[in-house]
Amino acid sequence: MDTMNEELISIYQRELKILENAGFESHDFDGPLLMNCWEEDYLNSKYKMLFLGRESNGWFGKLNFDIYDCIKRYKDFELCNEGDYTTFWQYIYETKNILMPKTVGQKNFLWSNVSKFSNPDGTAIDFEDFKTFCDNFNVLQSEIEIAKPDVIIFFSGNSWDEKIQYQINDKISFERVSDNIPANELSRLVSDAFPYHTYRLAHPRTLQFQKKWNYMELIIENIRLKPIERWHL
Repeated sequence: MDTMNEELISIYQRELKILENAGFESHDFDGPLLMNCWEEDYLNSKYKMLFLGRESNGWFGKLNFDIYDCIKRYKDFELCNEGDYTTFWQYIYETKNILMPKTVGQKNFLWSNVSKFSNPDGTAIDFEDFKTFCDNFNVLQSEIEIAKPDVIIFFSGNSWDEKIQYQINDKISFERVSDNIPANELSRLVSDAFPYHTYRLAHPRTLQFQKKWNYMELIIENIRLKPIERWHL
């Protein structure tokens, strides 16, 4: 039986061949972001967690079709070395450490982005380019199927909901988590493609500015109260 990383590599190899044959100019875009799992830590976690941002804000500076170079970039990044640098990573580490305090220092979660590509300057590609890339490099749902996370948190904001839906075969419903919080600010994403604990809220930078860490506290409390149901696609 293949390991999780071997399954990811197989999917990435297939999709990279399609992408390379699509004829994109390497200097016009940046990416892709390909995941690597620290499998022992991840698979033995109380909660297997996948965090997704929008795009990588600059990764290679160009398109890179070398799968092993792409994965090496992810591994060398080491999940931002315990979140020392940005609010985004501080929120990730704070969340997983609150839920699993005995795993402080472990790389027992996964990180990726809704878009595996950006412009060379790190800004988001427009929606038409996004759809074209997804049509030629379709991996998000496969990543979820392989990783089987218990918890998925999209730090993407509601303006990226359509980009999430574009990559998921099953229809997504965006349900309110609290009667006091609008669904466009915090939602549970309901779909056969997702575990029960799948949430979408704003980028941590926005949450920090708006002093809405309580949204994360609400997600954490929901995860604690609702037992994890191992799911199978």
